[in-house]
Amino acid sequence: MDSLSFHFSGLIKDVSDLLTQALESEDVSQIAEKCELINHQGSEIDIKSAVDQAFRELLQETLVEQDTSVLEKVIKISIVAAEKELCSGSLPVMLIGDMFDCLTLDKCEELFYLLEDRVDIWKRDLFVKNCKNQILRSCNDLLRRLSRSQNTVFCGRILVFLAKFFPLSERSGLNIVSEFNLENITIYSSKDDTSLADFINEKDEMEEGEMDDTLCPVSVDYNIYRKFWSLQEFFRQPNLCYNKINWKHFASYSADVLSAFGSFKLDDVRTTKWKLNEATASTSGKTVYFAKYLTNQKLLELELSDINFRRYILIQFLILFHYLQSPVKFKQESFVLTDEQLVWIKETTARIYKLLEQTSSDGLDFSKNVAHILKREDYWNQWKNEGCPNFNLPVKPEKEKEVQKPARKRKVGDEIRAADSQGKILLGNAELNRLWNLCPDNWEACRSKKRDFVPSLEKYFEAAIEQTDPANQIENRFKHVYDGNYGWRALRLLSQKSPHFFTHSNQPIKRLPIYLESMVRKIAKELPQSHQQPGQSTSDESRTEVTSMAGDGGEDSDDELLKNSEDGTVREEAKKADKNQELVTKTQLTNIAEKLKADWKVLAPALGFEEDEIQYFQDENPDVVKQASQMLLIWMEEEPEESTVTILKRKLDSVGLGRIGNILSVSQ
Repeated sequence: MDSLSFHFSGLIKDVSDLLTQALESEDVSQIAEKCELINHQGSEIDIKSAVDQAFRELLQETLVEQDTSVLEKVIKISIVAAEKELCSGSLPVMLIGDMFDCLTLDKCEELFYLLEDRVDIWKRDLFVKNCKNQILRSCNDLLRRLSRSQNTVFCGRILVFLAKFFPLSERSGLNIVSEFNLENITIYSSKDDTSLADFINEKDEMEEGEMDDTLCPVSVDYNIYRKFWSLQEFFRQPNLCYNKINWKHFASYSADVLSAFGSFKLDDVRTTKWKLNEATASTSGKTVYFAKYLTNQKLLELELSDINFRRYILIQFLILFHYLQSPVKFKQESFVLTDEQLVWIKETTARIYKLLEQTSSDGLDFSKNVAHILKREDYWNQWKNEGCPNFNLPVKPEKEKEVQKPARKRKVGDEIRAADSQGKILLGNAELNRLWNLCPDNWEACRSKKRDFVPSLEKYFEAAIEQTDPANQIENRFKHVYDGNYGWRALRLLSQKSPHFFTHSNQPIKRLPIYLESMVRKIAKELPQSHQQPGQSTSDESRTEVTSMAGDGGEDSDDELLKNSEDGTVREEAKKADKNQELVTKTQLTNIAEKLKADWKVLAPALGFEEDEIQYFQDENPDVVKQASQMLLIWMEEEPEESTVTILKRKLDSVGLGRIGNILSVSQ
């Protein structure tokens, strides 16, 4: 043995002694000092390899005793040593892998917490780059040793750990190309066998109480048996359903099997026993057994009445239907269901959910949970179709987004097929898609009541008709017909729906409000009695007023409200109303501003101006006349409906400046 190997063996022995001491204190400082001393001596020995070997020898000695607490301490110390770079970064996981290789499955299940409870540690940069493959290898070795039916809970713990350790976008666990487990072959009898009913008749030769007659109310023949287990081939290879001949077999077999499920009702006795057994298993802490069901024909009658067995088969149906209707990226273009097949799947799915609800007292909640899980599968499938984008990608600036190459898109045919399966229309533009999918049926959209924006004459002029009644005593300035926006819409509506709008007349219209008021009265006379307002006046005085304003409907009725009306009374009243409602002109404002001068500050609060606004007028213009003029102009702009001669005179009178208001009368 040369000197180098001698020194290496001696270093392993020294580190082993130090590790034995470190088990008590969980401190590796002495090992660090030893390694540092060797480095200063300029030795060519690989110190990390020596420390790794020392840890393995310590683990080997500990495994003989199988002391759980000591094994946990060894893993803890190895993690600390790896963090201080005294050993290789993959050593802790390698020790756990060696431990699993040497122990029984029951002991591995007991000690698996050493791996799963430290998932945050394995995700650190120091370990993930060194331990990633080793962890996957150790877990896969365990899964190969375990039985999926007898060790279901332990298998689930391993898969949950792998899901926590690896990121969601880890492509090795995503089944990107949508492959199926074709190795899961179901073997069943190819010839008719003795039915369970005949088998029960031989119970005299069996031990008493071994089998109960009440469990087999209906006999299952070989035809049902063959069809039932033949469905497993379609569940194993769903793409067989896209073949027309295979689909006929599948639909026929499924209908017979589901009918058999309906015949084999679960009675209260068996349900109660199942609940008691499940409760006992959960409270006692024992592992629940998940059976790999046998395919013997004699047992099918019992299996059809078993709750778990029934749920397994029904859920297999739902998973298959979900795949057939989902837009999967790697499906062939020819894999498309017909409308008849989609209708059959929809009806059968509803039937299956109803059977699930009947399995036990919690069947309704169970079926809702299954539907929720399948709904989440839609999001998962969509994410895979988009290429499994990373969920943690940072948002890049707009410039970088423009330079970046566009993401790979699905084929147009796949996009249209996916949209059509959801009852939507795809036009290639986001806004067009949104508009067309508001109502895919064009005729239904055209007949929609929401598209009828034009009101009827009765509805639009309902309030205006009520305002024309003198009994309501509404001033002209508050009437709808004196509102410019209302008048503009009224003319458009009259031109479409009123025969009076195009009545021939040689007289020009003087003012729009007076013309509209005459039209309102005509419409009011034509309305049926049921359309009159409850409080509308029907007195002789009101009818006389309407007659005097609107005429008797003769040739000259329209001209009575026009410029050259022969009725002097109506003309004078119209002129008086016009004067009261005339807007103040700029000339009148200029004259008032010259008269107001410094008194404009007294009028400002009456016009609605605050102190800060008054101060603003003073700061902007040194001349008091300009200050008054600016105030009046702003008042006209902000209050266009109230800037009339009558209102302005009233404002002046309220602040004691009525003498200035006389200028407005002279101007008129």
